Amino acid sequence: MSPTIRDVAAAAGVSITTVSHVLSGQGRISEQTRQRVARAAADLGYQASVHAQQLVTRRSRTLAIQLANSVDASSACALVPNSDYFLEVLNGAAEAASKRSYALLLAPTDADLDRLNAFAVDGAILVDPRGDEPFFATGWCRDRPLVTVGRPMAAPCPVPVVVDNDLVAAARLMLDHLADNGYERPAMITTDTRRSYAADLVAGYTGWLEERGLEPVVVEIDEPPTTEGTADALGRLLDRPVRPDAVFTTSENLALGVLHEARRRRLAVPDGLGICSAVDSGSLRLVSPQVTGMFVHPREVGGRAATALMDLVEGVDGGPNRIEVPVRLNARESTAR
Repeated sequence: MSPTIRDVAAAAGVSITTVSHVLSGQGRISEQTRQRVARAAADLGYQASVHAQQLVTRRSRTLAIQLANSVDASSACALVPNSDYFLEVLNGAAEAASKRSYALLLAPTDADLDRLNAFAVDGAILVDPRGDEPFFATGWCRDRPLVTVGRPMAAPCPVPVVVDNDLVAAARLMLDHLADNGYERPAMITTDTRRSYAADLVAGYTGWLEERGLEPVVVEIDEPPTTEGTADALGRLLDRPVRPDAVFTTSENLALGVLHEARRRRLAVPDGLGICSAVDSGSLRLVSPQVTGMFVHPREVGGRAATALMDLVEGVDGGPNRIEVPVRLNARESTAR
């Protein structure tokens, strides 16, 4: 027979009302009492009814998440970009939400917020927003908690929590790696620099070169990136009077596009051209040569974003307004001169 709230109250030595307040996050309960009730519930294997919690707290226990970056809104099935990074962010967010009995609703980039409001979502996570998305334009962010992965650069209202990597430092780390391997003229290919992740990577790249008296060379292409767009960008770089000897891209798909075009042009990688990506993924290990990438811990990013949002929904105080997740450079054959 499953344990009841009455059993938890007896084990913790408190009233049923106190247990209800602890499990619903309501009432003025001391931290010591909260911990005692939580231990008793865990020891007994008690699971509160999500429906009962919804009735008591008047919260839906539903969160929305939108992947704003590099999705073609004209395609009916394009909810998630073709990228390991975004899948892992989703996995991390879903896992964290499930642990606290929240549902996660994936919203398309052209989401009708009136329809979304029908789900009475408690808050939203926006991944790589610019700040002009409907969640900002309609003032939705003023009424409900909002957490972003990457800071929105043109948002009309403040964001309570931003989860991010230090991508300026990550770019510098990648360029140090290229220099250590004998590359002297690195160029960069990026997508929309109105997104903070691209802007930060370009800033790190530009600053690193200017400190050494070198000319930054950046080509920006439309999103979502295409094989043709990436090939054209590399062609423009190779047509310069002084060719770059390495290309640093802001995503794994761009790096794979550069590798494909380099092969078509019969450029030797890494000797003739080094290639590296600011985002690592399994796809970079499935090509030859394997491509150097920066691992940005996307599952942790998603999990921490969801946790921060749930804390905001439940009124938990004291969390930071910026959560920084570390990066790790994974050097591979594409930059190993």
